[in-house]
Amino acid sequence: MSADVTLPRPLTVVIRGLGLAAGVLLLLIILLTVADVVSRNLRDRSIVGTVDITTMLLVATAYLGLASAEADGRHVSVELIESRLGARTKLVFSVLRSALLVGLGVLMTWGLTEVLISAAERGETTNDILRLPTWPAKVVLLISFAAFFVVAIWRELLIFSTARTEQKGAQR
Repeated sequence: MSADVTLPRPLTVVIRGLGLAAGVLLLLIILLTVADVVSRNLRDRSIVGTVDITTMLLVATAYLGLASAEADGRHVSVELIESRLGARTKLVFSVLRSALLVGLGVLMTWGLTEVLISAAERGETTNDILRLPTWPAKVVLLISFAAFFVVAIWRELLIFSTARTEQKGAQR
């Protein structure tokens, strides 16, 4: 199967938006880091909270790109064994992967939702000087993982469809 996958238009828009947000956050990290270095050189003082803010932004940047990398086939995958198997076995592996992805996706989304709700209800903050609320980072994690699993499941359904077509072709 090719690396690129045709996704429904609304999902493509969401994924592009998440990728754009990751790019903007990365630019913000760069600007904040440069400003902090300049401040240390000119004023002998760092900008308060720079390390804490850039840490949270870096985590968000990394996770926002998950779904885009999956949609473009940029994640590492090993097909060494499966490429040598017959169409029927590939079909079985595809069904198993789909079930695993759905199960893991439901568990992760549910767990991250519970963590987000708990953090918001308790007013959870970071332990640094700024005491930043943690719920925005948890929203990013939830959205990023949900988008990743939707794309991964979609890809697997396309793989299943291709394997099924191959199996039917081999039977003729």
